[in-house]
Amino acid sequence: MTARRKPRASAAVAAALVLLLGAAAYIAYVWQPRASQYESAYLAQIESRYADTGGVRFHYTVTGEGPPVVLLAGGAMWLHSWRETIPALAESHTVYAVDMPSQGYTEVRDEDFAYDLDGMAGAIEAFLDAVGLDRASLVGHSWGGAWSLYFAETRPDRVDRLVLLDAPGLDAERARQTEVFKVPLLGEAAANLTTREFYADSLRSAFSNAERVTDDVVDEGWAWFSRPTQRDAFVALARGLDFDETHERLGDVAAPTLILWGAEDSWLPATQAQGLADRIPDAAAEVIPGCGHNVHEDCPDAAVPLVTEFLAA
Repeated sequence: MTARRKPRASAAVAAALVLLLGAAAYIAYVWQPRASQYESAYLAQIESRYADTGGVRFHYTVTGEGPPVVLLAGGAMWLHSWRETIPALAESHTVYAVDMPSQGYTEVRDEDFAYDLDGMAGAIEAFLDAVGLDRASLVGHSWGGAWSLYFAETRPDRVDRLVLLDAPGLDAERARQTEVFKVPLLGEAAANLTTREFYADSLRSAFSNAERVTDDVVDEGWAWFSRPTQRDAFVALARGLDFDETHERLGDVAAPTLILWGAEDSWLPATQAQGLADRIPDAAAEVIPGCGHNVHEDCPDAAVPLVTEFLAA
């Protein structure tokens, strides 16, 4: 009897797997969740500008006067992330806060845009050209820091100073939170199944002081991340970013560099701060106690003055 049941059991398991794969494929490639209907209060407060570069229409703001500084937010973030950084820097700098491809209210019109380090560095260059900047200081957080780092490695003549906030760039431990998005089919399904609640939980995990992640902060990010184009771009970036490339070229960074890290970063270990500083020629690292991955939002009173002092030096 047992021998006769095995083929039936195997067929049942195979049929179940086919159904599961079919359901996953439908969720990943056919079904689209409903986008948020939230109207950004932050957009109503700022003066949005747009720069058309052919393949990308950049959304950005300009604040203050002085030497130019460009702010690049992390993955699944947008220029709202810099709301407490911009006023401090604008006291002595012209501050450009820009949504990169995959972020906020920037639109990618080139269907062949490459969501990898070369593509994102090229986007930074296109933005600088579009707003008339030959050189600027760059401040980048997380993935935005990795893009800034690679730009400084490959275009050293265009970077005055570089600030990296909890930024991957070493051939070292990756953020486990993004690993699922690297798996074909599973990554697309996970992105489409991401709800506002899951997005909020993920955002809170980047803070040590989780009370700073208010409903308004969640809604400001979820409003644009819930759009299919931005979800797809996030998945493409998770697969396209190879930090072995940044690691290999760390010695090519010519700009003075400040590396800040939250001591309680649960995404990337704080030991990576000194690892980067040891390999970048003119770099210093500082780890801030009681802060998480989004160090400039989590602990603005500690992090932002360090950035302003470094850029003013």
